[in-house]
Amino acid sequence: MGSKTMSDRQNVPKVLFFLFIIFTSSTPATYASDRPRSTTCAEVLSILTPCGPYAKGAAPFPPSEECCREFNVLGHILSYIPGSRRVFCTCYKDVAPSAGIKPELTQKVVSECGYSLYLPTDPHIDCKRHDIPRFICT
Repeated sequence: MGSKTMSDRQNVPKVLFFLFIIFTSSTPATYASDRPRSTTCAEVLSILTPCGPYAKGAAPFPPSEECCREFNVLGHILSYIPGSRRVFCTCYKDVAPSAGIKPELTQKVVSECGYSLYLPTDPHIDCKRHDIPRFICT
């Protein structure tokens, strides 16, 4: 892998702003609507952004309140939106390793926030299987 260029570093704020816009335009009321909707990898990433430092091991535990609130949102999305578990699984497998996010720390963030939420973070899981374990959000 090559080194980051100045152009790449300048694009980070733009990408984060784009993800913020996507997230803020998708309020929890949207998730609770009667009509089915789907979720995207961009939505998953925007929700997990405040938890990134903890999942990378770059910030001390316990996670921030903002991070825990976002995991609560993620838990509801994964519990109620059809196909979202597969989207999360695929997105996590594609993005987490290159971003330095560790599966065991991701699970620790969830438990430290006080949730019983299983996330398919195992790098060997087959995201195409129909029997990806259910998510439990308490």
